[in-house]
Amino acid sequence: MPQSDGENRRSLRPNALGVSGIVFFVIATVAPMGASISALPLALGIGNGAGTAGAFVVVGVVLLLFSVGYSAMASRVSSAGGFYVFIREGMGNRAGRAAGLVALVSYNAVQVAIWGTFGYFGNEMIKEFFGVDVPWQVLVFGGIAAVAYLGWRDIDLSAKVLGLLMIAEVIAILALDAAVLIAGGEDGITAEPFTPSTVLDGSPGIAFMIAIACFLGFEATAIYAEEARTPEKTIPRAAYISVLVMAGFYTLTSWCLVLAYGQDKAGPAAAKDPAGFVFGATTEYLGGTAVDIMKVLFLTSTFATVLGFHNALGRYMYSLGRDGWMPRALGEVHEKHRAPHRAGAVQTVIAVVTVSVFALFGLDPYVDMFTWLIAVGTLGLIALMTAASIAVVCYFRREVSRQWWRTLVAPSLAALSLAVTVVLLIDNWDLQTGGAGGVVPYLPWLLVFVAVAGLLLPPVRAAVRPGGGEAYRSGEPTLERSGS
Repeated sequence: MPQSDGENRRSLRPNALGVSGIVFFVIATVAPMGASISALPLALGIGNGAGTAGAFVVVGVVLLLFSVGYSAMASRVSSAGGFYVFIREGMGNRAGRAAGLVALVSYNAVQVAIWGTFGYFGNEMIKEFFGVDVPWQVLVFGGIAAVAYLGWRDIDLSAKVLGLLMIAEVIAILALDAAVLIAGGEDGITAEPFTPSTVLDGSPGIAFMIAIACFLGFEATAIYAEEARTPEKTIPRAAYISVLVMAGFYTLTSWCLVLAYGQDKAGPAAAKDPAGFVFGATTEYLGGTAVDIMKVLFLTSTFATVLGFHNALGRYMYSLGRDGWMPRALGEVHEKHRAPHRAGAVQTVIAVVTVSVFALFGLDPYVDMFTWLIAVGTLGLIALMTAASIAVVCYFRREVSRQWWRTLVAPSLAALSLAVTVVLLIDNWDLQTGGAGGVVPYLPWLLVFVAVAGLLLPPVRAAVRPGGGEAYRSGEPTLERSGS
């Protein structure tokens, strides 16, 4: 039976994504090439050096533990609200709204931070290739317009774009990995980077902190639940596949980069020139043409990341508006494309305004905008992952369940590990932000402020009135629960 106009304005497009589509979304959002070029050298240079590959193994285990509870919850609760809905179902309505607001701030911070990378490196690349100095602001505003258009269209169009970009960037990095392994690296193939003594060398806490930040965005699997085919099966499978693929990719790539420079030389080389570290290995093992290709793909990788975060943010706002915690207009979708177009427009405006503020104050898009905002976004999202793991335990404690591993042990271990990461992020705030002064040391309090606001402020009128005939999918709240 065709849906009414009212239903078309309130419901995302069902059955639009399978496992592969969601995995493409998630991995493209994580930006494997972007993280490999920008984050891996930092873990090698200021973290535990050659032990970085082992750090990614540890992080992979932690995120698999997280995925166990996350998947158990996703099999019961299908909603575009992701963390917001999980935390609400496990810890109460107001805790859920606080989580939703923290998610909005965190995702917006990450998205705008990545725009800083896009603008900075896009400017550098155009100058290098064409000798033209295009202002970074022009590039960013053009990119924001393109992302806004793709986010307004059907979700499958974004999936196709992200899939193509993700495949290209992964192939490029894997080609470098293969070249290093075939050549035998600088000093031969060795598994020494995975030994406990090497993993615990230097500053393993910093390496662990940077490594887990490389996975930001993978939690978006649950956000696409309402658009997934058989979400109770699709979302858990997509979560496990995403973690395993990314953990394997980062572990292999960090190990090959160590082999490329030599175990004793990799850390110092990364510390000396983090921006050119991966490009240096590429020049040595694949040649200068491969470096040019990689630079272009690095730029498309950052675009794919912001497109992924744009889609995630739109669905968070849509879910909050539909459930009565934000203006009701945000809880509607485009009648034809079934995308949360109003929520997308709001966060597009947020991105434009934030970028404009940095530009007006003459701040650097990479050193300032990227560094400061990625620190805020990372802290907020890891804190939400911690809370989500706790929410899983709270949710399943109400029923007699023999699945103690999925509903108690694994999420508890994940919560403990992620809580340690939150402490590391706060303790190393100056390191993440380059020791910037002014308001920067106080930015973590922004997350505290919005969380408290979420707990204390009253709800607004919901998008769906009681008795209005709206059919929520499994696990979604009625208006009375959402607005209590």
